[in-house]
Amino acid sequence: MSVERRSVGGARLAWRRLRAAPLTALATIGQVAGLAKRADREIGEASDGCIFERAEDVPRRAWAVVPGAFVFKDGTPCDVLADRLAAGLLLVQAGVVERMLVSGGPDEVGGMHRWLRERGVVDVVEDPGGLRTWLTMTRAVGEFKIDAAVICTQRFHLPRSLYLARAAGIDAVGLVADLRAYRGSRYNSSRERIARMRAWLDVSWARGRARDG
Repeated sequence: MSVERRSVGGARLAWRRLRAAPLTALATIGQVAGLAKRADREIGEASDGCIFERAEDVPRRAWAVVPGAFVFKDGTPCDVLADRLAAGLLLVQAGVVERMLVSGGPDEVGGMHRWLRERGVVDVVEDPGGLRTWLTMTRAVGEFKIDAAVICTQRFHLPRSLYLARAAGIDAVGLVADLRAYRGSRYNSSRERIARMRAWLDVSWARGRARDG
């Protein structure tokens, strides 16, 4: 599939690099405390054997879930988000899924929905409350009654997304959405190390509350 290209600008990338420095420090603390290792192990186990490279190989599910990312002021998705949407589009075209949930902030989901509508996808549901991946997955279950789905996102983000989806109660598999090389990979790597630890804490907290309840 041919893809349009609209990368995040240099100023935003420079800001990401500045933000990456404290993230790297926090990731190092997590490594020393052993939290990162535990999170990586559980996330790896949850996503083992359920990540697919091609849409036609993905087991059928009723839903595809597309987590949000940066959208420009004119509603155009950035490269990362456009590729997630393109992965969902491939699933629809292959007959693997019937419906799509686009989940992100209020400024993201409208642009996501428009991108899909312009390409002929009509059965799309917006969730403007998916401000984090964990919220995307818990709201998919609680608000939209989704119990089985294909998660469409980049390779670096997919294991954590599947871990959170499964912890929320979704029978989830994933489609890799990497259609090109992305700028800002160093920031994404640093952020993902922290995000994995936070994901593990989110799930542990939720499970603890469920036991206490």
